[in-house]
Amino acid sequence: MLALRIFLGLFLLSSCAPGTASGVGQRTNIVTTHPAATPIAPATSCNVTTSLEPAMSRNHHDPCSEIDYPFIPPSSGDHYSIWANYRTYDTPVPWGFLVHSLEHGGVVLAYDPSSSAASDVRAAYAALIVAHGADPLCRDETWMSRIIVVPAHDLASPIAAVAWEHTYEATCLDMPSLSAFVEANYGHGPEAICGAGEDLSATGWCP
Repeated sequence: MLALRIFLGLFLLSSCAPGTASGVGQRTNIVTTHPAATPIAPATSCNVTTSLEPAMSRNHHDPCSEIDYPFIPPSSGDHYSIWANYRTYDTPVPWGFLVHSLEHGGVVLAYDPSSSAASDVRAAYAALIVAHGADPLCRDETWMSRIIVVPAHDLASPIAAVAWEHTYEATCLDMPSLSAFVEANYGHGPEAICGAGEDLSATGWCP
């Protein structure tokens, strides 16, 4: 099955990614607001920042090869030829797999697992997925939407969400702004695919 998925990823190379050279992007349209939500320690204020990261390229790379993303979490750019399956993960997933999922219109909800609010954030993400509802494009799959929940140790803030070219980062759990971000950017990748990606958690993704 893995070999078949790898073949599929390589087959989609010509359609998923233009043959342009990889470039370094920049974030624009940076907006920071200060909702009334309680900040997550050690933050002392609730800061919600959204930004746009236009895709400079979206070429495919071999799984687990090095990709130097200018921003973490990345919301666009080159990525691996295999995408991550849409589900909740207990361990980190390399960004190269996740960015490919974003290209298919997915949304990644990431959190810092060392944060004191990690369990609350994860529960809030689960509730958000239920509230978002089923995606008609995923009607033949075993999951209800193109949303991924994943812990990430390399975040600059305890909460982050990314959709293709769009980033949300917060020092607090503010559900109104987070839900608004997901609803505004869900399904807006350059491709509309809800087919199964890979879940390589059992092998550690890139051992």
